[in-house]
Amino acid sequence: MATPDRKRTAPQAAVPIAASSTPYNGHSLVLWLVIFANSLFLIWQCLDRYLAPRFLFLSVALIVSLYVLRADLFKRADWRLRTFDGLMLGWYGLNLASAFYAFSWSEGIFFAQKTLLLFTVYWIFRQFFYMDEAIVRKKMAMVVLVLTWAVCLLILGQIAYSFSESGLDNETLYNYASGVFGNKSLASDFLFFLLVLNIFLAKEINSFRILTINIIVLLVLILLLQTRTVYVAVGVSTLLYGLGRGILDTRFRPVLLRRWLPIGVAAIGLLVALAMMGGKGNSLSERLNPFTYGESASANERKFVWYKTNLLNEDHFWWGVGNGSWKFWLPSKTLQGAFRLQEKGIVFTRTHNDYLEVRAEMGIIGVTYFILLFVLAALALLWALQKHRDKTHEILAISAGLLGYCIIQYFDFPRERIEMQVILALFFALSAYYGAGFWAKMPSITLPENAKMPLGCLLVLGLVFNTVIGWYRVTGEMHNVKMAIAYQKQDYNTVMKEAQAAKNMFLEYNDVAIPFEWYEGTASYKLKRSEQEAIQKYEAALQLNPWSFQVLNNYATALASAKKFEEAIPYFEKATYINPKYDEGKFNLAYSYTQLGNYEKALEWLSKVDTIANPKTEDEKKKNKVILDNKANFTNAIMKKTGN
Repeated sequence: MATPDRKRTAPQAAVPIAASSTPYNGHSLVLWLVIFANSLFLIWQCLDRYLAPRFLFLSVALIVSLYVLRADLFKRADWRLRTFDGLMLGWYGLNLASAFYAFSWSEGIFFAQKTLLLFTVYWIFRQFFYMDEAIVRKKMAMVVLVLTWAVCLLILGQIAYSFSESGLDNETLYNYASGVFGNKSLASDFLFFLLVLNIFLAKEINSFRILTINIIVLLVLILLLQTRTVYVAVGVSTLLYGLGRGILDTRFRPVLLRRWLPIGVAAIGLLVALAMMGGKGNSLSERLNPFTYGESASANERKFVWYKTNLLNEDHFWWGVGNGSWKFWLPSKTLQGAFRLQEKGIVFTRTHNDYLEVRAEMGIIGVTYFILLFVLAALALLWALQKHRDKTHEILAISAGLLGYCIIQYFDFPRERIEMQVILALFFALSAYYGAGFWAKMPSITLPENAKMPLGCLLVLGLVFNTVIGWYRVTGEMHNVKMAIAYQKQDYNTVMKEAQAAKNMFLEYNDVAIPFEWYEGTASYKLKRSEQEAIQKYEAALQLNPWSFQVLNNYATALASAKKFEEAIPYFEKATYINPKYDEGKFNLAYSYTQLGNYEKALEWLSKVDTIANPKTEDEKKKNKVILDNKANFTNAIMKKTGN
């Protein structure tokens, strides 16, 4: 058994192996695949064009990368298992274990295997810097430059189109200016990371004009995308970088005082002016004012979701509910108090706070481990700042990027997105590389020569498993899209066919956590097949999501259609408990009690039917009128039956 490496007598940084006169070209291919191609890859036919497709793409890309790099890795790589390497592997192991007690295996294993991608990218990048730092940085600079231009042109075009439709309205930007990342917030997040990488690779870019243009364009696009979280990330990261350079780099200090300090003072003055303006609605001035965030609809929804999540955490303190399972458990704490979730049936599938999501799904143990990774990475960078003054710029840039990442994941969900995990893996790899002396103080395990091949094969097998998961999810989502289109057209034969084709062991739900069996049950019900078939399909859907008020209501409706009113009533009641504003469930309860001859109970439920308070749109006003008319007609019908 290998023992901790104790050959070093004093902490020191790892010395990269000298680059050969003919640099290995595999580095370039891997960088283009993992950073560039993965960040832009999409499949239009999928419901989420980016998530499962990039999971599949990166898994395949990493298998190719390991094959291309195999000779170099075996001959020149650092095969010592350092403390941070072990912690990263432990994080994967903890996520994998969580999948086995998760409510849904298909969602749990998908989330867990993302961490295998995180570890693999981290390990490969760490080896790159260890072997050929200068060459890798130079090649990475070209990849980052081309990626920056491609993403900026794409988002600039989308913003221009959005502007032609509705100006700089935030909602319109949300719909149109997503880049290729899912929504404008994620696009803005990625622009921030591109900004960090451009600054980190400033020496390799070696053109003040190009670098300045890139920084200005990235900042302008971030400004126009109106994502407050990224504004904060940019501000705090700039402060860290500027102050750090000013304190540690005497040559930079005059530049800081003459150029950057006046700009910073002007920015603070602008911020104060915007706060005093107090813009309203979705105007740019309102979005630029950070003090209006607490009044926004998104802030109120986040506070609601976070409050309910904390209630859930009290019941699952140590280990959480399992990877990917938060979205199923949240409604168990009721949706009362969230307008869009109740009245519009909006389903939250993320907490918009990675720390809280990890806390909910992996308990206090998981979130402590998660935060520990960032704390240790930051400590290693802090150590590096003290020991490597010649690398102050690079280390501060990565420190600022890591800090920005931590800020962003408090309000967003980079943990879910594959391209963001690549960025995090890069930050962790750079932290481990520059802070090698910090980790040298701690035990490391030197792997024997004959262990390299089995471990490499094990890693490849894990990525092959990822490829299988990704393939099933991508093909399932393609059928999911066809099913959704058919459902809108009320083509229930196609709904049945596509729902059956969509579901598999790695994909059991649509994008809002509704099981495919629910669609099968609805198709069976609408096509007037046997009552028992619809009941069985809905019952299967209920087992997959027992806290969806839509699933509960439809299962109970199928039971009521089969005259099983007493069986149906508890499920209708559970649906209305989860969503106290769910008037369809209240009407169904009134109907069921009427059929059982319990008119008093039926009227009691009718009295609980209410309308949307302060309706603002025509659709909301029409819905209120329909509800009131139905309530009046139903009440009159019961009164006639009772002779009143």
